[in-house]
Amino acid sequence: MNSERDFFRILTRTTIGVVLILLAVIAWLSWPFAVLSFIFVIAVYLYNHKAVRREQRIWKEQFDAIAKGVTQASSFALQNLPTAIVIIDSKARICWCNSVFRDWLTVDLDKTQRLNSFIPALRLDKIWGKSGHFNEHIDERYFRVIYKYIENPHAYAESEDAELESYMAFYFDDITESEQLRLDAEASAPAFGFLMMDNIEDVTKGLSDVEYTNLWAEINNAVVEEIDKYDGFIRNYAEDSYIFCISKEALTDMIAHNFPLLARVHSIPTSRRIPATISIGIAAGEPSIKEQSERARSALELALGRGGDQASVYIGSDLTFYGGKTQGSEKNTRVRARVVAQAIKELMDDADNVIVMGHEREDYDSIGGAIGVAAMAKAAGKIVHVAVSDQTVAIKKLSDLFPTEPTFARLLVTPQEAEELTTDNTLVFVVDVHRPDMVAAVKALQKSKRRVVIDHHRRASDFIEKPLLTYLEPASSSTSELVTELIQYFAEPISLNVIEASALYAGIVVDTKNFAVQTGSRTFDAASFLRRSGADLSIVRHLFMESFEAMQYRSQMLAEAERTEGLAFTVCPGGVKGPSILAAQTADVLITIEGIEASFVLYNLPDDVIGVSARSQGNVNVQLIMEALGGGGHRTVAGAQLSHMTIEEAKAAVQAEALKAVEQMKKEEQEE
Repeated sequence: MNSERDFFRILTRTTIGVVLILLAVIAWLSWPFAVLSFIFVIAVYLYNHKAVRREQRIWKEQFDAIAKGVTQASSFALQNLPTAIVIIDSKARICWCNSVFRDWLTVDLDKTQRLNSFIPALRLDKIWGKSGHFNEHIDERYFRVIYKYIENPHAYAESEDAELESYMAFYFDDITESEQLRLDAEASAPAFGFLMMDNIEDVTKGLSDVEYTNLWAEINNAVVEEIDKYDGFIRNYAEDSYIFCISKEALTDMIAHNFPLLARVHSIPTSRRIPATISIGIAAGEPSIKEQSERARSALELALGRGGDQASVYIGSDLTFYGGKTQGSEKNTRVRARVVAQAIKELMDDADNVIVMGHEREDYDSIGGAIGVAAMAKAAGKIVHVAVSDQTVAIKKLSDLFPTEPTFARLLVTPQEAEELTTDNTLVFVVDVHRPDMVAAVKALQKSKRRVVIDHHRRASDFIEKPLLTYLEPASSSTSELVTELIQYFAEPISLNVIEASALYAGIVVDTKNFAVQTGSRTFDAASFLRRSGADLSIVRHLFMESFEAMQYRSQMLAEAERTEGLAFTVCPGGVKGPSILAAQTADVLITIEGIEASFVLYNLPDDVIGVSARSQGNVNVQLIMEALGGGGHRTVAGAQLSHMTIEEAKAAVQAEALKAVEQMKKEEQEE
């Protein structure tokens, strides 16, 4: 516009200049004619000027009308865009919004004046000064929210109000329809599963053909009806095994109701008073059916490895367990023990040397099982070492007895020494633990290529990778019991000395609480064998002797224990030697008190770690509570180690999980 005005200004001046020159020429020739010409030019100029001004006025009026219309149209379009637009300041105060956003608001804008009322989860401090997008679910709508930072040119000026002069714009794209279609598609996606009857042989043993058929038919009907209820597909491919497929929506409903099929099968009456149980493995969210079936099979193995009577669910890479109310039944037979013992002998024959390790901060079951495996290796003629963590009370008391037996020279090594002794052909045994981050010599385990796992704890999701052999029996009382059975069936005759037999016996005693819990007929068979092999009860009593100071500490812990909802909590004082043993003993005492369903004892460990010993009468599953905190164990005996917490924070975390478990237990009892 300015360029056009300048052009006309120059043109006018040029025209006037030319006219003046012509008038000067005419005046030189004839001044009267020049005067007449000047009068004529003035008249023409005045006439044209008036016409030009009139045209300019008309053009201006037309332009103003057009500009006003465009402004109104743009304002209307901005206010009524199908996309909601909001501009806020650094305090999340709404500075401007269009009519679409006003219509979406469920509260009075004049009262709230903040975007947080529409997006409660908004963290402005995380996105201020940035541009990007996020998805938000508000009421029944789904939005793709695009945010852009509007920086004021004076934002970096030295002014207290400089930051307030910058803004952020939010654009809300309603994607409810497409998101709902996506959710519907996701809900109808298939979930693949395997189901197995855990103890059909035990339940049906001794039944007549008619009784067997009726019981199996009742269990089968319960399983099929549950899957049919969700319009699923199920087929029986073996006497005690099923394969099925349901929608992810159906899986979500099963999870919400904690898999009622488990309780339904469990409640079926049996003539032997042994409840029937099943295990379920389900996988969803995998990119292919093949991967999904492999995940489901792995989930079933996890459920069985944890004792059965539960469901293991993989949704993508997330693994969750449901159920697990009953103790696992003894599926381990003497035939299996014989087969495993033979396999161990063959693996030892092919190895250059043997390294044995338990879990860090070893107890008597861990070190006893390790010494038992070392006895097998020595019988096979192999050089063997037991890797132990920092000296615990259990290790110190046992090692003090070693000088009486020359065969124990250089048996115990540090984790660093174990790593140096480990080669590609070293056979590494891991006992009483199966989680790679909890072993005594982590680096030695990582360096090894040939591994064997022997454990009695319920299987966790993070299992040691690619073991050559796994001997996992959650129904067994202890790892020492499992190792004792293997010793009896080892290809080479093994003559246990007093220390070895006593260490294994102590391992059984500590995990059974002196044969009071988790004890089966196989436990007494193993204990009997160890007594015949020379286990000295006086040595065992010596191992479990407490100092006077320990008794005082335990009394203090019992006196300071807190009780709520049938749960007992207490803390081990700092500076105690062997706090893990003292905590376990205190937890055992607390559980014997009337009205206490579960006990939890917390204690300090090196490296700012808080240990937890948990015990239960059986109604409260302490295994699940400890697993939620990164630990594990059994239904009645479990533990965990919490890092980066104070003792108060750890206690609060344990209480929260325990109370949650009690609430869930009460809810299930009401439903039943």
